[in-house]
Amino acid sequence: KQAGMQCIRIGENTVEYSNDFRFYITTKLRNPHYMPETAVKVSLLNFMITPEGLTDQLLGIVVAKERPELEKG
Repeated sequence: KQAGMQCIRIGENTVEYSNDFRFYITTKLRNPHYMPETAVKVSLLNFMITPEGLTDQLLGIVVAKERPELEKG
């Protein structure tokens, strides 16, 4: 907080934060991976999935639960 306003840091700049702010990005990657510190702060929506993409996602979930040491970092 600065001067009673919520602020965030973007690079070297401090800007006022708005609860109404939304940032949308899209990708053509079938199964994108994000750093853990990013993944916990965003909502991922998959509007189109192929059987191969679903298999990749489900396999990732199973591996994360049953063999977390095999996950790539």
